[in-house]
Amino acid sequence: MNNDQNVQQQDQAAPAASETGDSQSSVTAETTPEVEAAAPAAPSDEPSSEASAATEQGEAESPDVSGSVAAEMPELKTGKPELPAEEMSFAEMFELAEKQSQEKRQKLKAAIGGDLRPGQIIFAKVVSIAGNSVFLDVGAKAEGVIEKSELQEEGAEEEVEVKEGDKVEARIRKIEGGTIVLGRVPPHLSLRRREELKEAHRTKTAVEGKVKGTNKGGFEVEVKGIPAFCPSSQIDLRPKKSDFYINKAFEFQVVEFKDGGRNIVISRRTILEEEQRKKAAALLEQLEEGAVLKGEVTSIKDYGAFVDLGGIEGLVHATEISHGHVAKPQMILKPGQDVEVMVLKIEEPKDEKKKGLPEHKKLSLSMKALQADPWDRAKAEFKEGDKVKGTVARIQNFGAFVQLLPGVDGLVHVSAMTLDRRIRNPGDVVKVGDEVEATVTSTDWSKRRIGLSMVKTPQELANELKQGKVMEGKVDRIEDFGVFVKLSNGARGLVPARETGTSQGTDLKKTFNSGDEIKVLVQDVDKKNGRIRMSIRAAREAEERAEYAGFINKKPSDGKLGTLGDLLKGKLGDIRQSLKD
Repeated sequence: MNNDQNVQQQDQAAPAASETGDSQSSVTAETTPEVEAAAPAAPSDEPSSEASAATEQGEAESPDVSGSVAAEMPELKTGKPELPAEEMSFAEMFELAEKQSQEKRQKLKAAIGGDLRPGQIIFAKVVSIAGNSVFLDVGAKAEGVIEKSELQEEGAEEEVEVKEGDKVEARIRKIEGGTIVLGRVPPHLSLRRREELKEAHRTKTAVEGKVKGTNKGGFEVEVKGIPAFCPSSQIDLRPKKSDFYINKAFEFQVVEFKDGGRNIVISRRTILEEEQRKKAAALLEQLEEGAVLKGEVTSIKDYGAFVDLGGIEGLVHATEISHGHVAKPQMILKPGQDVEVMVLKIEEPKDEKKKGLPEHKKLSLSMKALQADPWDRAKAEFKEGDKVKGTVARIQNFGAFVQLLPGVDGLVHVSAMTLDRRIRNPGDVVKVGDEVEATVTSTDWSKRRIGLSMVKTPQELANELKQGKVMEGKVDRIEDFGVFVKLSNGARGLVPARETGTSQGTDLKKTFNSGDEIKVLVQDVDKKNGRIRMSIRAAREAEERAEYAGFINKKPSDGKLGTLGDLLKGKLGDIRQSLKD
């Protein structure tokens, strides 16, 4: 390997080293210390355009020093190494290559009048324009040239307009024939763009970025062509699934700018929170109790739903979602749903530090207040004694609630579920979802209560009875003034003390026992009120009369003697029959 080959090999490595963006090596008349500090330390990506390919080709070749430049540095060619290459150690070869490259760089610097190298990013001033070529003052004896198309950003449709005196950013592609050929700066290597992001970080100015993908903990975002990182928690106020953000552009704020722009952290949430604060302040200025607004359900809890009114959230409690019983708000509402609400109350937060801040105002909202009151309809439709149908909505220890209309429930007390047995658990008779038929037994519209019965009403039971009829029953309750008896059809009536068949002053509680089976005679029925008056004494008398009448009307059996009258009557009958014959 001769010295010229060593020099060429070492120069091939020089562009890669120059691309480290060492700010101290980027010395031009137009480069500022701030810009130099923003230069990337070790860029590895290359542009995808044809200019990029040309840049790589130019960097792979040693600079052409022919012509006037070559004439000024004839000593570039060095002698052969003192030892054959195969006899040199790696350290010796590396040291020799470094020495030769440094010598060549110094001679090239002297020849072109500046420390410029392929791959270096510089700022230059437009000197003249000839056709599609733009000639630049690069701060050296050599002249720089770049095509107009190279000054146009990738993807831009309009042709860039430049004029003499403009400052442009460019990348040295190669040095040949005494001319420095420049090309487009890849966005991720642009010092100008990094400086713009640095300024945006300082002034907290919003910048547009496009979400390119995801990684562990956040999103990869391209801002001005430069990669940045947005944590998952900073992409939105209420982050959605990551697929929603991919390939979409949003406004971001630069919250961290480190290592000359190689470490950029951005946030969209900070911008959204600021917008929310402004909206909340504007909304609260005109907000008052009773106002009707449209909003969006943001989250749902077991106790209610939070609704965003446009910068400020309020709570719709579960009891304010509907006139009907709401067991789980999730069954009625879902996040993202548009709703209309009324403001019931506006309260300051309890935390002293949060008082006066619009976003921390406590709003109580209602959807129910905007709905027609179903109890008005129920009042017009249902009356005591009406037969109604409904669905068992929920069961309590004391009975079952039956939905008659959406938002209107009636109560069937456990004692009004059946007549044939005593019920301890209403769930033994009905289940949630069962359709039942019942009778309205009572109404209290001021308290929004409707009493129902699944058994026949006292009036209905009373209407089934006939006065003077003897019926069987059981002693239900014993009082000093009489005995209450439950009849076989379920009706209950009173046997006054004087009708029990006992002497005056008798202790009825010692004479009768609850559950005793007795016979009573129905004396009087108040079909309107369902009251029944009965008599044990009269029942006994009626039975005695019936027995006597049966005995009197009973025909004698063959072979048995009857009364004297029966015998005479029979004998006379026989005489009459014989006379006819």
